[in-house]
Amino acid sequence: MRAILFHNPTSGSKGFEKEDILAALKLANIDATYVSTKGDEVEAAFNKKADLFIAAGGDGTIRTVVAGARDRGIPVAILPLGTANNVARSLGIAGTPQELVETWNLEHTVPLDTGSARGAWGTSVFLEAFGVGLMPAYLRMAAKSKKPEGAANLQQGRDLLQKALKKADPIEIEITIDGKKLKGEFFGVEVLNVPFTGPGLPLGPRTNAADGKLDVICFEADSRKELLKWLDAPLEEPPPVTARKGSEVCLTWRDAPNRLDDKSFDNDDKTLTAEIACEEATVCVIMPRKLPAQKAHEQKAETA
Repeated sequence: MRAILFHNPTSGSKGFEKEDILAALKLANIDATYVSTKGDEVEAAFNKKADLFIAAGGDGTIRTVVAGARDRGIPVAILPLGTANNVARSLGIAGTPQELVETWNLEHTVPLDTGSARGAWGTSVFLEAFGVGLMPAYLRMAAKSKKPEGAANLQQGRDLLQKALKKADPIEIEITIDGKKLKGEFFGVEVLNVPFTGPGLPLGPRTNAADGKLDVICFEADSRKELLKWLDAPLEEPPPVTARKGSEVCLTWRDAPNRLDDKSFDNDDKTLTAEIACEEATVCVIMPRKLPAQKAHEQKAETA
């Protein structure tokens, strides 16, 4: 199997470095060409012949691979080495490179939607979300903070989001979902392509990764107290948000930052409009198969 390994060398911790990943791939009889996402060879790598693209890193690395791939027929395998790993979490992919690579099969894939946001800036592809207000403000704060490793990084992210929420002023956002308008004051609005986003938060109810739909999550202006409490333990109960689902979403806002995945942008006090939808072509993502020993263990547990 010919593969191109796109690796973010700054993601993860010791044990997930270039040599370790290549060694794991070799054990699985995968012949991989190494490409650092921090280098200058990323774009040229997509022109090489390959049976598989491997994204080893965080959510940004996965987006680099998905956005750069010209042939959507080539499947993508994920080695989640980041902190939040929101795309991998949403698909149920977890494990070390050594654990995952031997479970890959080119025929064992699931489709994954990709979102597109069109505005005055042009058209951009996203995997996680397009958002306005609260989440972009949090990302700007996180960019200025020193990042700890592992779970401490997630906790710091949730603490920063609480801090951003305490400072947030409601903003007027006009929302249109499949032709139906919703206008009001919100701390922010997120249009999600996958359920998990931000610092590992399960904001979206979406269960089908390729239904051509997006989850529109509204942080209501009167829900500050409930949101702050939920962020203390976000996995214990559903988020206190207003959720809608649609195929085509339009947002219009003024004087608030917006974000595309993990990048935040200011709007210089302009009124902006974003037209958001799923792209027609989906991405084929390899899903790890259960090994015989795992199946036997589960069957034994069920009969115990």
